[in-house]
Amino acid sequence: MLQLAISNLKTYSRRFIAVSLAVMIGTAFLAATLMVNASATESLKNSIGSSYASADLVLGSGGTMELAPEDEPKPETYVIGAKALKAIEGTRGVAAAHGVTSAALSVHAGNREYYAVANTAAKDKQLNSSALESGALPTGSDQAAVDATYANEYNISIGDVLEVGNSTSEGKETSQHVKVTGITAASNDPFTGSTMNLTISQSLLDSLTGPEDVSYSRIILRATDATDLQSLKAPLSASLEATGLKYFAVNTPDEQIVDDVAAFSGGSDQLTIVLLVFALIALVVTGLVVMNTFAVLIAQRTRELALMRTLGAVRKQIRSSVLIEALVVGLLASAAGVLLAVGIMAGLIKILASNVSEMSFATLDVTPQAVFLPILAGTAITLLAAWVPARKAMSVSPLAALRPAEDAAVGNKAGKVRIVFGVLLILGGGAALAYGAIEGNILIAFGGGLLSFPGVLMLGSLFLPRTVSAIGALTSGGTVPGKLASLNAVRNPSRTTATATALLIGVTLVSMMMVGAQTAKHSLGEALGSEYLVDVEVDTYQDTTFTPEALGKVKAMTGVDALAELTLVGTAESGQDIFATDTQTLKSVLNSTKQVPGASEVLVGQDNKGKTLAATGIGGTEAKLRMIVTESNMLQPVIGWDTANAQLGVTREAAAKAGNARSVLWVKVDDKLDAAALRSLSSDMSTTLGVDEYAVGGAVMQKQMFNTVIDMLLLIVSGLLAVAVLIALIGVANTLSLSVLERTRENSLLRALGLTRSQLKGMLATEAVLIGGVAALLGVLLGSAYGLLGAQSVMGAFGAMSVSIPWLQLAAVIGVSVAAALAASVVPARRAAKLAPVQGLASE
Repeated sequence: MLQLAISNLKTYSRRFIAVSLAVMIGTAFLAATLMVNASATESLKNSIGSSYASADLVLGSGGTMELAPEDEPKPETYVIGAKALKAIEGTRGVAAAHGVTSAALSVHAGNREYYAVANTAAKDKQLNSSALESGALPTGSDQAAVDATYANEYNISIGDVLEVGNSTSEGKETSQHVKVTGITAASNDPFTGSTMNLTISQSLLDSLTGPEDVSYSRIILRATDATDLQSLKAPLSASLEATGLKYFAVNTPDEQIVDDVAAFSGGSDQLTIVLLVFALIALVVTGLVVMNTFAVLIAQRTRELALMRTLGAVRKQIRSSVLIEALVVGLLASAAGVLLAVGIMAGLIKILASNVSEMSFATLDVTPQAVFLPILAGTAITLLAAWVPARKAMSVSPLAALRPAEDAAVGNKAGKVRIVFGVLLILGGGAALAYGAIEGNILIAFGGGLLSFPGVLMLGSLFLPRTVSAIGALTSGGTVPGKLASLNAVRNPSRTTATATALLIGVTLVSMMMVGAQTAKHSLGEALGSEYLVDVEVDTYQDTTFTPEALGKVKAMTGVDALAELTLVGTAESGQDIFATDTQTLKSVLNSTKQVPGASEVLVGQDNKGKTLAATGIGGTEAKLRMIVTESNMLQPVIGWDTANAQLGVTREAAAKAGNARSVLWVKVDDKLDAAALRSLSSDMSTTLGVDEYAVGGAVMQKQMFNTVIDMLLLIVSGLLAVAVLIALIGVANTLSLSVLERTRENSLLRALGLTRSQLKGMLATEAVLIGGVAALLGVLLGSAYGLLGAQSVMGAFGAMSVSIPWLQLAAVIGVSVAAALAASVVPARRAAKLAPVQGLASE
């Protein structure tokens, strides 16, 4: 049988091109998805986790604080300070440790004052998160290094002298003149990359903040060469607990990045889960496409296999021959698919890192799992895909195999079994899918989709042919090719179903990803808009107002979309200042238009509890205002002027004439501005308004950097989407081509009965368009439903989902699908038309 299998592969190599392409593309999809998982983690480690990427272990705050609502943990149980660092350095197995800080400092350079985030230079060079571009890292209390981005924009060079200042916990102002000794690479961390980054010595930080005030956001360490990292966690925990620290976590960098992303996504590791689901989708799609292609291929060879059995071959021998063929094809095509995936991913990441400065942290990581698992899966799927139809074909006697097989229909046993199992799968899977969406659990939702979609495919053979036939009868216009195409759909329903299923699988996947990705991006935008409510805020924290001329100049600046002036009108019971502005203007500057305060309502930050805010106007009038709580951490309460007039008795004129008149500006900027343009705009605004540059803040830079990370993930999804489109086109081309080849005798008979060549081509083209149109429309509907439910299951961790349907893209999917079905029928149709009727009737 080995010799027979090899002979078949050589003789009928054209038959296996379609299967090889399907396996190769599907395996490449799976391999690319696994590489995306590893590369995304590695890239995020270089971005969000840049401060600990070179460490062996990371100590950070963590653990569950099991306290009564009125109790608060003592600072010494969760604040990581000098004691914890000393305890770690004294633990056996630790080669070096470093405390990572994010201290906020002011920097005076020339006549300007800037805001900076400072971190200390590590004694151990391997633990330095700041990569040195030129010069040297600071070693004394009179030295500092500046990141390249801000050094270029603020014209800071090595040798310049800066004045670095800070306010201690007692309110004392401290400052120190430092000399710039080095320039470091720009930070990719969304939390710190939006401001100037200073690298200073520990002695300088101690003198600016006071040794007792020094605390670390985390401690990173390097273990000795022979130390097992997991075994080191226990003694580290014991050393830390001995200092009184209770709430902490010791992780590897990979574990820490998972925790950091989970904290951003509501406390669950949604990133890994989403990418895992993509890998599972890739596996399922590959299996369905390959199995469908092999089913058509085996069906085409039914008469050939039956003839071999009449010549003495037993079922086991035939089945072994088919499986050997599948093994060779699966192994070679899977290996080719992995190589294709590595090449594509390497090229994409290189282009991304080279041409998009904000994504320079993108890194390719090819793990052993991403190589061997797709090869193993592709080979196993090919064997399974060949075994199922081969077993079915071998279960039929040789003489019965030479006759047309009875198709599944409502009136026969096979059809009834399909209906029962199909309905059960749809109901069970649909319930799980809906539950996963409601609970925000993507794994349950994926399981539901995995159950329900095969149920749809099982019922497809019962309704797809009739739907195609009905639409064909309505659109045929009475032409002979149209009537024949309509009749063919129900005359051989298995062939129609096989062709339609190939396209249905691909279109459903493509539509699901399109709708899911679009909705997820829109929802993430809304979530970020609620957390980073305002792009730019100008606040001197003093009794400052701005002239109409200055405001007009700011409004006219390139990149400024809208501006709102907020005026002090009162105070809250908690001591917060309350500001008022025009609600329509406020709506134009907010990133989340769903959170505009109405009458008697006040917009507040997430640190406010309860339903109402007790407010007192500048004239002494008291009122209770309904709170609209946002996700923003630092937000001054804001109301509309109508509420200020009606509830607090404060008018614009009265607020402007008050002795403590104070204004804050909120600015909406163009989303297309890059980081350099935003920094330039900030500098221009501070100059125009006559305020220090540190007074121009806001979350636009953080929002932009998080959007960059999101865009990177969505770009990866788009790459997977492109591969899915290719899989769909390969699948429909496979089945249509094999279907036309299978009908050589049938088409020749029609030609012999008087059908012209043009009519034959028209019949096959019409049939392809009908099948493609019905399958594409159904696939778009199914994919949209799956995409929305899948997006809801993902977005449950982030907040409310905002539905966004890419109508034009979905219409393009239908158009491309119909065109692909038509194109796939052209070549075999021309071949069938050129074949003489006598030759076709003689072929086997």
